[in-house]
Amino acid sequence: GYGAGTKDFKGVPNVLRVVLGESVRHGLFRDEIAVLETNVDDVTGEVIGHTIERLLEAGAKDVSVVPMLTKKNRPGQILKVIASKEDLERLSRLLIEETGSLGVRWYPCERYILARESVSFELSIEGRSEPVNVKVARDMDGRIVQIKPEYEDVKRVAEKTDKPLREVMHVIETQARKRLMEE
Repeated sequence: GYGAGTKDFKGVPNVLRVVLGESVRHGLFRDEIAVLETNVDDVTGEVIGHTIERLLEAGAKDVSVVPMLTKKNRPGQILKVIASKEDLERLSRLLIEETGSLGVRWYPCERYILARESVSFELSIEGRSEPVNVKVARDMDGRIVQIKPEYEDVKRVAEKTDKPLREVMHVIETQARKRLMEE
């Protein structure tokens, strides 16, 4: 809000502005999301896998499957989707279309997330130079918490070098950490 005093200062306005806010430490951000859920007990693993791919391609932030027992002790799954509120209706329709579910539950949710950035660099492996991307998460003090190579880049380099995926992932993480620490 704004306020003005009654005393007249020459050349300086006698006003006050107060801003009320919420202080958040560096690196931790509040994110408002929606969680969508549906229970299924008559859907094959292939349909669930396809549904997960479609949801992620359509903008879901994350998708998980939780095992459960339904009525009459039938095994089933809970499909959980984390999405932005703007994508709520569209992703609900997709979930119903793909699974044949009769309905989708949803609820608003807030979460705290770390600051993230995408970093590109040239990986040096077996005398080759390969472009790769990694996601870097930092804590509230700016320290690196996690370095996660992009899967498609890891897969491409593993195929070119004929090395195991886990080994290539480790090499990328190590080189990325070293380069980021030098900055």
